[in-house]
Amino acid sequence: MFDKIENRKLVNINFVCSGNTCRSYIAEAVSAHLLRTLYFKKNPLVKDSINISSTGVSVTLSEIPLNSYRVLDTIEVPDIKFAPTQLDESIIISSDIIITMTVSHKNCIIRDYGNFDEKKIFSLIELSNIILYFQSEKIYNRTPYGRARSNKLSKSKIVSIIFSKISKLKEINREELITARNLDIEDPFGKPFSTYLRVARKIKENISIIFDYLFGV
Repeated sequence: MFDKIENRKLVNINFVCSGNTCRSYIAEAVSAHLLRTLYFKKNPLVKDSINISSTGVSVTLSEIPLNSYRVLDTIEVPDIKFAPTQLDESIIISSDIIITMTVSHKNCIIRDYGNFDEKKIFSLIELSNIILYFQSEKIYNRTPYGRARSNKLSKSKIVSIIFSKISKLKEINREELITARNLDIEDPFGKPFSTYLRVARKIKENISIIFDYLFGV
């Protein structure tokens, strides 16, 4: 888990929704694209230090809906090699941050699995709201949680800074910071393409906020 982060060399982030065919699948594809086209270019040293994956709390389908593929094309995000994956205890334990699409997904994981650090679970909008608070309070710009001159840092130091940021996120009082009334990403499954597009854009917007904080070292 998170007990000895000073020895860790890989940051594991897992996105979770219900069936791992729409929201978390889109989140993984968006994340892979942002890392490859933006953050790895800014910080090449962390290219092999970040692992993004996604799972579902109740996976029943083995195929991705056509609209999930279509919406990635529309927002100009390449498809990824993918098969829906059921969340399990090993994935929970190995993840440094678990980002769920709804609060109910988060509560489901806490209820159904034990023996892990519950503080590392956030809903997507919850986490981006926390980071926006950091930015508004200028906490974001302070060392070691803010931006540093990455061209003068070693790979291990950059990864250490990322873990320090994650630790900071885990320790804040969430109830005092979260102001959004709805912390859920709508499930687009079985709905019109316009719903998929609205959901995909919202997912991308919130992931960009999170990744800029974590990886914009």
